[in-house]
Order: sequence, then C-alpha cells, then structure tokens
Amino acid sequence: MLPEAHRQIYQEFLRSLEQLQVKATQAKPDPAALIVAFQEIQQFFQRQVLTLSWENHPDTTVEQRVQSYQIEMNKQLKLMGTDVMFLQAARQSSTAQQRQVQISDRLNLLIGYCNVLLQVDEE
Repeated sequence: MLPEAHRQIYQEFLRSLEQLQVKATQAKPDPAALIVAFQEIQQFFQRQVLTLSWENHPDTTVEQRVQSYQIEMNKQLKLMGTDVMFLQAARQSSTAQQRQVQISDRLNLLIGYCNVLLQVDEE
C-alpha cells in the first residue's frame, strides 16, 4: 500500500499529465506553451516524485514495484522532452502531427503508469 503522502503526489502528477494531454491534443497546439507545461511536469517529477521517502515503510515489495515504474516514467519524460522540442522545430504540418501523436502516446503511457501506481494503493 502506498503511503498517503505518496498517493497525493501521484494524484497531483496525474492531474498535471492530464492537463498537458488536453493542451497537446488540440488541433494546433502552441509549442511554446507545451514546452513550459512539460518543463513544469518534469520539474515536479524530479523534485516531488523521485524524492519520495520510503523510510518507515515496511513493504519493500511495493517500494521496488514503484521504483521500477519511476525509472520507466523518467525515461518516457526524457523522450517526451525531445518530442516537444522537435514539435517546436517542425516546419511541416505532417512532422508536427507526428510529434503531436508521439507526445500524446507518451502522455497516455505516463497516465497509465500513474493509474497503476494509484491502484497499488488499493491492493
């Protein structure tokens, strides 16, 4: 079971991802606004999620499971950062649409990871 403080952080992270998804799936997203929103999410992940303490938590199985998800989430965030920068640099609409789809796919994956981690809380 996730500690309550962890659950709250993941819920906030999930809300931020869902808000970015709304911006990223607009017909013509503003690349500059996406970069700002993405950077805020990345900073939140690094400062809040990755620094969650597992002291005084007896279940190391949950901790190991969460850490494996954090590693994958961190990787997806780094890849999404590249996609966001390439979206901003895209000159052709087909390239921009391709990057937009990649960003949306990565956001769906991250949202799914958050939902799985929040379900760990229910187990």
